[in-house]
Amino acid sequence: MNILIPSQRYSRWKNWIICLAAILLGGCVKIYIVGHTDDWSDYMTGTGSAAPLGGEGSAEIRFAKLDTACKGTFKDYALGKARGEIRCDDARVIKTESWAVSLSAGKGYGTDQLGHRGEFAFFTDINDYEQELASVRAEVERRKLDVVHLRAPRQMPSMIEAPGAATPAAAQAATVLPPPVAMPAAPPTAAVVPAIAPGSTGKRLALVIGNGSYRDAPLKNPVSDARALSTKLRALGFEVMSGENLGQREMTRLVARFGERLAGHDVGMFFFAGHGIQVKGKNYLIPVDAQIGSENSVRAEAVDVDAVLDQLSASPLNLVILDACRNNPFERRFRSVGGGLAQMDAPKGTLIAYATAPGKVAQDGEGANSTYTTALLKVLAEPGLPVESVFKRVRSEVSRMTGDTQIPWEASSLTGDFFFVSASSPPKSAPAAGADSEAELLFWQSVKDSPDAGDFEAYLRQYPNGRFSEIARNRLNRLKSAK
Repeated sequence: MNILIPSQRYSRWKNWIICLAAILLGGCVKIYIVGHTDDWSDYMTGTGSAAPLGGEGSAEIRFAKLDTACKGTFKDYALGKARGEIRCDDARVIKTESWAVSLSAGKGYGTDQLGHRGEFAFFTDINDYEQELASVRAEVERRKLDVVHLRAPRQMPSMIEAPGAATPAAAQAATVLPPPVAMPAAPPTAAVVPAIAPGSTGKRLALVIGNGSYRDAPLKNPVSDARALSTKLRALGFEVMSGENLGQREMTRLVARFGERLAGHDVGMFFFAGHGIQVKGKNYLIPVDAQIGSENSVRAEAVDVDAVLDQLSASPLNLVILDACRNNPFERRFRSVGGGLAQMDAPKGTLIAYATAPGKVAQDGEGANSTYTTALLKVLAEPGLPVESVFKRVRSEVSRMTGDTQIPWEASSLTGDFFFVSASSPPKSAPAAGADSEAELLFWQSVKDSPDAGDFEAYLRQYPNGRFSEIARNRLNRLKSAK
């Protein structure tokens, strides 16, 4: 989200002067708030007030499609940085974190107790607010996504802190924030104890993106790949940011916000499923709205993998997984054609995993997931495997599944040890019946009206004998027979 909307220089300086006067006088400043959920299914608006000298303030917001009203307070914990708590009339509690980016604007993000996330901006200038609101509302309306997965039962559990999640986020140098995200995470079905290098606190943050709705060359599996991997990573202690079918603007912003939030984490992980191409030895990930007419337009229309690697410098150990070599849908428009992705040198402390060897093309897969992601999901939670061994097992599995026509590849410069699951993890134990029942209900509500067979397959993997398993199998069979 663009936090600062360009305006005329005179207007900006006038606004700064007004803000400075308010600070000097010690009065409260009115702020205007706008934000959206991470998956752009809903947006929120509101107003608030902040005391620049005292560092305290309040905010009231409303989610447009959820039709939920929320209000709360925030307080500075450092210069220009604030935390707060927003309580909604559907029993949702949103922890917020915010910071000022100028005398007239700021930004932030928030998380509710079910793990839904969102981001917001706040302004003292109503014109800036209205411009940002128009942009956010237009994007939400363009996507036309349902908000059923964001709805919460009235009896909500107390604030859930996912293993490895950042400290309760909250705040605002001015205000509020929305929930967000693509798929509600079903809580772990096992007591998994993640392991990282000795001495590490083990905080893990992942960004998972699946792009499949390309106009000229759509792909069936990237979104279901991203959803399945997000669920698996949450069960393994990762805090997960996610995006589906993103345009370049949304994708670039999400990568930048991932980099901002990565500070203080021990492990950063980036996963992309979709189209990826190489041009003159450089790799690019393709947004769904890319309009590529020639090699020269790639840099302006796509996302450079090097830019993603730059965002990972904040954490000491990083994993980059690119299930993105499925083909080059634009190759007929290029003078020089290079299949698949180009080999890259991994920066220190980083492992880069490719779905297939450099210059080769990976399979999208015939099932609910791509060939590579299917193997990754199978191997990821095996206890006691160093991360390098995990990807060796994945390579062996993909090779077996494809008859050696697809061989995954890695480039690594890791200097420490990392285990997704330690060898000493306790035996799996079932969660409390009440918590599991509520998690299953939320999961089912999020997929029950989906036209995507992969959503029902994901539900059945998580709850093979669940309350809605028969219905899920029936709908899955109907969707498959309709193809």
